[in-house]
Amino acid sequence: MERWQAEGCDIDNAIAALSTYVGHAKVSDTYWYMSGIPDLMAIAGSRFEGFALGEDGYV
Repeated sequence: MERWQAEGCDIDNAIAALSTYVGHAKVSDTYWYMSGIPDLMAIAGSRFEGFALGEDGYV
């Protein structure tokens, strides 16, 4: 996930592919595993903050 983010991958598409690969019926089941990784949560929080503030190309 960190590499995908650093490389600018479309995280939603990548996680959907990963979810299918590991056999999860719902993408939310795959996202649940990510919630326990502090570094990923910090990246997600930072991206959301940029979105909320209209920064980084988010409008």
